[in-house]
Amino acid sequence: MPPARPTGDAISSAGIDLAEIETFLAVAETGSFSQAAERMHITQPSVTGRVQRLEAALGTILLTRSTRRVELTDDGKRTEAAARAALHGLRELVGEFRQRVRQARQRVVIAATPMIAALSMPAILHAYGERYPDVEMELLDVKHSEALSALDRGDADVAVMSLDEIDLSNYKFQHLWSGTMVLVVPSIHPLAGLERVGARELAFHPLMLIEQYLPVRARIAEAMEKQGFSLPPPKMVGNLNTLMGMLDARMGITLLPNGMAERCRDVCIVPLEVEGLTLTRRFGVVFPRKADLSAAAASFCKFLERAVAGDERSIPQSKRT
Repeated sequence: MPPARPTGDAISSAGIDLAEIETFLAVAETGSFSQAAERMHITQPSVTGRVQRLEAALGTILLTRSTRRVELTDDGKRTEAAARAALHGLRELVGEFRQRVRQARQRVVIAATPMIAALSMPAILHAYGERYPDVEMELLDVKHSEALSALDRGDADVAVMSLDEIDLSNYKFQHLWSGTMVLVVPSIHPLAGLERVGARELAFHPLMLIEQYLPVRARIAEAMEKQGFSLPPPKMVGNLNTLMGMLDARMGITLLPNGMAERCRDVCIVPLEVEGLTLTRRFGVVFPRKADLSAAAASFCKFLERAVAGDERSIPQSKRT
């Protein structure tokens, strides 16, 4: 039986909240209340409550639960399409307003993934700030998926990140450098004494990984399967700092960009050689396709390009991570 329909105008009288719409879309995308809760950083009962309030406001059922996943009703599908269009338009509008404010204030916000934010950006931002002291700079240290979300919301002007394993069809981007992923093992690990590690050796050692490197692991697993080997399930780690701590504690092996691996202590860097596998990743700058960069943001992108090319003498070579 559908929820009771409120009298009068549904939106004005029931007060539909933006969070309710975003939560409903998260459930629709993931097909799971628990996964939606994780994405929204709230509890599962809160997800259920928000969806129920939205259904009550609209006077219809939007979702049905099956044994395996959550399914959209016909009204749910219509609501999803309308909600996505409305949110997209609102985000574009907010992004334009925020960009206009930053342009007036000569402010540039850069979203960068943790490894780039820690190793590459500080020296570049310092050098840029010395050359352009009137420009206010802000660095957002965010996960891979959150960097694009920051661009979509208008919270960041540009993102510096890996260009692989993501859909960049809605963005402009520029490839600036490439880096190789290497196997990093504690110095006392059985693999530490090998000149190289292949599919046979890796089949007995699970990788400690952050979520960002799951696509890389998938490529390794696919290449190993072609040779008749299976890659053990990974040990997932919440963030880069935890991963580095576990590596220091000699709790396992991991994959890291070569530039960061060289900074680790008491470890061995071992080339991973699996037939048909290439572990080179592309890195660069990403920005919204529809939005024009401010003069300050465009200036920073040019400076970043020169720095990566080695034209800025004040920039250390640690940028190649």
